[in-house]
Amino acid sequence: MLAGLELDAADRRPLYVQIADDIVARIERGALVEGERLPGIRELAARLGCGVVTVSQAYDSLVARGRAVARIGKGTYVMSTLLPTAPIGRRWEPEIGGLPRARMEGIRERLAAASTPGMISLATGHPAPETFPLAEFGKCLQRTLADDPPAMMQYGSGSGDADLRGTLARGLRARGVVAEEGDVIVCSGAQQAADVVASVLLESRAVVAAESPSYAPTLAAFDARGASYVEIASDPGGIRVDDVERVFSDYRPRLFYVNPFAQNPTGAVLSARRAKAIVELARRYDVVVLEDQTGWVFTYDGPSPAPLAAYDNDGRVILMESLSKSVFPALRIGYVFARGGLRGPIESAKQRTDSFTSTLSQRALWRFLQSPAYPKHLRTSKALYRARRDAFVAGLDSMLDWAAVPSPAAGTTLWLPLPSRISTQAAFDACAREGVLVMPADPWYPTRSGPAALRLGFGDLEPSVAREAIARIARALNGLAKR
Repeated sequence: MLAGLELDAADRRPLYVQIADDIVARIERGALVEGERLPGIRELAARLGCGVVTVSQAYDSLVARGRAVARIGKGTYVMSTLLPTAPIGRRWEPEIGGLPRARMEGIRERLAAASTPGMISLATGHPAPETFPLAEFGKCLQRTLADDPPAMMQYGSGSGDADLRGTLARGLRARGVVAEEGDVIVCSGAQQAADVVASVLLESRAVVAAESPSYAPTLAAFDARGASYVEIASDPGGIRVDDVERVFSDYRPRLFYVNPFAQNPTGAVLSARRAKAIVELARRYDVVVLEDQTGWVFTYDGPSPAPLAAYDNDGRVILMESLSKSVFPALRIGYVFARGGLRGPIESAKQRTDSFTSTLSQRALWRFLQSPAYPKHLRTSKALYRARRDAFVAGLDSMLDWAAVPSPAAGTTLWLPLPSRISTQAAFDACAREGVLVMPADPWYPTRSGPAALRLGFGDLEPSVAREAIARIARALNGLAKR
């Protein structure tokens, strides 16, 4: 069965799409008939020399297209006749059963249920409110209201304020990126930026390659588009280039999502050597890259390397950044940088989603970014976060004798792997009983499954609160480790 089916590395379609399309063509010309059993997933993967995930995705696609039915424990069978349209009933209700399960489903409820008076939360990863430059930003806001003509507060450009876009482009050029004002599209935070990019690039069941673990809210934007994931391994130096090549070669993903600096949740910083290699692999295998630069300004041990976009010469690297961590979250401003053929569709998608981002906030931010207050704010914030990181890591390391506590090179979150004998759920429950909330690992894995771990946010903890949180975590986890 399926004699002559071969995969073509030069074909721009993902491998699973090639398989599914070939099977549909055979059904339509009568070579495969109703009820015929398709080869087993492992059998076909071995015959084609591809991964079992690729064949599984192909079969899922056939089921979604009404060309096959999966029978648990028995296999996948051909459906040559599409199901007839159901008659109109008396009452219409939306079909929502096929929507993907929310990535954070159950997590927020567990956090809310566990929250009690006196509870310390390390689950958020929020920045420290004492770093927010409210007085300085307020002056910029007042200047905006006083100096800008009323016409500036009219409906604005969907791409953003020209002055702010120019300032953001200059910042990218200072980091080695070939960037012009027209390449920058202002968004309402990086979450909107990710959703806009997903709306342009991802069709249902499109393959997304992502580091494991990755930033869960961005993955949720891909989930909403029905993405299918292939995970890429990482080490303390960030994403592994050898695994990037394996995934690009085997799966030909539509999009590769990477958070190279201040990686959330691990705090890793990708070296320039790895960044260059990844861009070269994306060019070789024709993969679009979405890099999230949020938090890069808080790289502690040396300067932050240039973004991946600095090594891109054909417009396949899209860069996004939120200013929520580096200025303050209520600002709700981020941006997308895209060049060439990707820029126009992304700009149109942004305007469909949100006609324009607040002009008042953009104008005030433009003034703030150009003022002496901005670099001063970054210096003081970085010093505070570095001190909190050092104290937090040292405290955990001294009280968890079974753990090699990783020190994040950037950002305000720490990824704590757990011993195999401790499950993520058990760790969460034990910590909650001791009065400290932690973030479970599962949503941060693209496939929602991986080794037990916790994400701990330390940025908004004052020193005395952090010490108490560490003591509570130690009591909870050491108690589990001794069982």
